[in-house]
Amino acid sequence: MAELKYEELSGLQKTAIFLIAIGMDNAASILKHLDEFEMEQVTVEIARMKNLSSETATEVLQEFYEMMMAAKYVTQGGASYAKEMLENAFGLEKARALMKKVKAATEVSGFRLLQSIPPNELLNYLQKEHPQTIALILANMKYHQAAGILGELSTNLQGEVALRLATLGKTSPDLLQEIEEALTTQMGGSISTHQSLGGGVKALAEILNSTSRGVEQGIMEVVVQKDPELATEIKNLMFVFEDVLRLRDKDVQKILKSVDSRTLAMALKVASEELRNAIVNNMSQQAAESLNEEIEFLGPVRLREVEEAQMSIVEQIRELENRGEIVLTRSQEEEFVE
Repeated sequence: MAELKYEELSGLQKTAIFLIAIGMDNAASILKHLDEFEMEQVTVEIARMKNLSSETATEVLQEFYEMMMAAKYVTQGGASYAKEMLENAFGLEKARALMKKVKAATEVSGFRLLQSIPPNELLNYLQKEHPQTIALILANMKYHQAAGILGELSTNLQGEVALRLATLGKTSPDLLQEIEEALTTQMGGSISTHQSLGGGVKALAEILNSTSRGVEQGIMEVVVQKDPELATEIKNLMFVFEDVLRLRDKDVQKILKSVDSRTLAMALKVASEELRNAIVNNMSQQAAESLNEEIEFLGPVRLREVEEAQMSIVEQIRELENRGEIVLTRSQEEEFVE
């Protein structure tokens, strides 16, 4: 593999090189401030990093140092002061390039701005907006934040917003520009006008998983009335077979009583070891041995058959929940009081 050249590096690659260069402990303290998606991207790039010369690493660190100095000058005395200091330190051409980078790096997106606004202030703003606008904004927030806002909207508005959120596709730059102007007037900030890729059925399912049971039921009632097929699609994403791991042992035991052994064996054929253990730990030793034997006895099976078995169990789980016999957690952080 060819040696990595500084001129050809992407921003993500430079980040990975910087984290490698500063050592594991320092890198870890930085990574914990990234969100899950950003952390995954950087970690993948670190794993791919090969044929890194000391010269390239030095150039990346030098760029980082220059950017830090530029940002420091900006915070000390504003853009004019920073430009003058950078010209003295690095020359006119280098100063211009650094100021351009600093401006791009410090530009605050309107959607990022919304994530830092107190929920009650944001709620007051959103209550007056069209459901489509609210859906677009929620689609660009973290799931738990969007869930908190959605739960505080009026009951009628919740359903309308949820429907639009589930069917939200790519949003045009023109619409984003309109929202940018409104946000700038109300709260300040600017939105970069590339296409928004947030929203969709999966996003709504994730948001509903973080809401209270009452909010979720109210929203799903509206969706079922207006689009039964969409409601089914959302439900399928809200609780999947692997989510059995999040259930209490007492609920897993109730589920096992309603599932026949062959369906369970088929469903666990390609399940993770962690999930298998969660099931087996809630069975008697004899039943666990019989289950393992049945899984082995199945031999090669079609993936479609496994998925059908898992869906069959998920449907039985939902039926048990509807009857009030078990409780599905709304999020991984939810706690129970017996």
